[in-house]
Amino acid sequence: MNDGKILNYKINFERPRPNILDKVDYPTWTELEFKQCDNCPLNTQEYSHCPVAIDAKEIILGFKEILSCSIADVRVLTPEREYLKRCDAQTGLRALIGFVMATSKCPILSKMRGMAHYHLPFTSVDEIVFRVTSSYLLTQYYVYQEEGKADWKLVGLKKHYKDMLTLNYDFLQRIRAASEADSNLDVLSTLFSISSLISVSLEQHLQEIKPLFC
Repeated sequence: MNDGKILNYKINFERPRPNILDKVDYPTWTELEFKQCDNCPLNTQEYSHCPVAIDAKEIILGFKEILSCSIADVRVLTPEREYLKRCDAQTGLRALIGFVMATSKCPILSKMRGMAHYHLPFTSVDEIVFRVTSSYLLTQYYVYQEEGKADWKLVGLKKHYKDMLTLNYDFLQRIRAASEADSNLDVLSTLFSISSLISVSLEQHLQEIKPLFC
């Protein structure tokens, strides 16, 4: 950060843990029943905590006093390459928390694990549309190979992002209980906007990038 503060996070793609955790070890806002998402398929008998909240806990606490407009030098190091960007805290946090959410044990978000494996930080809207559509169509190809009914019209993709709209909105209520500044809130608001864009105007954006492929 410009003020000299340094935040380091190492995120493993696989993060196995028991479904039932000791509540005294984690903040109340991470418990599954605390502002649980309306469309959450998990139940409190099998899961004590929200998988996303547990995975994102250290990140959220680290950013809770940082304003979204604060400038930082962000370095993302993966086994394949390194990314560097001087940007506001919100942009860096979105790259980080987006990856964490997509690789969590959340049944809704885990549908994006394939795309997360080839994570691209700091993506533009066009890149997001290209990546989510390509990833979904590859999934449908595998469905087709297994003699299932492939969804070439992207109906399931639009539905998935409608589910994401609900999830992002509800998860934002959790973050409000943990945040003292606005970085975490702005990131969830941005993810909410992206989900809305894909669920409502996906066709429009696909037409905009069509000349690149036809």
